[in-house]
Amino acid sequence: MLKILGCRGTIPVSGEHFTKYGGNTSSIYVPVDKFSCVILDCGTGITALNSPEYASIQNYNIFFSHLHWDHIIGLPILRSMYNSKANVNIFVEDKDIFNSPTDFLKELFRPPFFPVSYQNLKANINVNFIDYGRSYNFGDLEVSSMQGNHPDGALIYKIGRNGYTAIYATDYEHSEIFDDKLAEFARNADYMLYDTTYLPDDYNGMFDGTPKIGWGHSTYKDAIRIARKADVKNIILFHHNPDYTDSMIDEMLELSKMEFENTICAYDGLTLY
Repeated sequence: MLKILGCRGTIPVSGEHFTKYGGNTSSIYVPVDKFSCVILDCGTGITALNSPEYASIQNYNIFFSHLHWDHIIGLPILRSMYNSKANVNIFVEDKDIFNSPTDFLKELFRPPFFPVSYQNLKANINVNFIDYGRSYNFGDLEVSSMQGNHPDGALIYKIGRNGYTAIYATDYEHSEIFDDKLAEFARNADYMLYDTTYLPDDYNGMFDGTPKIGWGHSTYKDAIRIARKADVKNIILFHHNPDYTDSMIDEMLELSKMEFENTICAYDGLTLY
């Protein structure tokens, strides 16, 4: 089981035109057992785990695709960070600016950006740099990664369990070099959550005169092309543009389904089995 807690890109949104697909930024929840889970990204969607429904969870294994604000902003609001009984294992990509894996947490948790400093967090926190090529195992759940195409870099994750696989390719811009690698990584996946921030005309600058080439995001057309190459069973439209209303995303879903019937549109709370 994989549950989408947030699927909006760049910034959270709210209002009557954003109710169907939700406004929380990227976060994915995958239970390991009653007490443990794997989390992909900590956008505002992760605050759903503060509800009593998830009170039994004590062990969090958090994998970040990258550290842009919309993927980390929910972490300071996760109440388990202030619970001495919680174990929080964090996995991030190594960057030249880091002297140690904990550096980004020390920046995130400090005044004047946040009132609680890293030293005052009560959870048992362990931060690790991702070991490329390695698979991480939690019970019968396996997590592996590859590098994607995004400004400052971003990781693409594969979640595997009992023969089923899901690909998490948020903040990814299609590229001839990277697409072949992604297609191989996603081979025969049951689900591919893919960055469809832009409608093709918007990506090419026909909406506002500004092409979005090189901005690190993609389109449903490219999701379909890669899915066909990789024999992916289902596409999940993900990382919704914060400027796109429900009706615009409805249009994207309809267009995608015309070319690839097994297209699903992510929304806050969507559960995949």
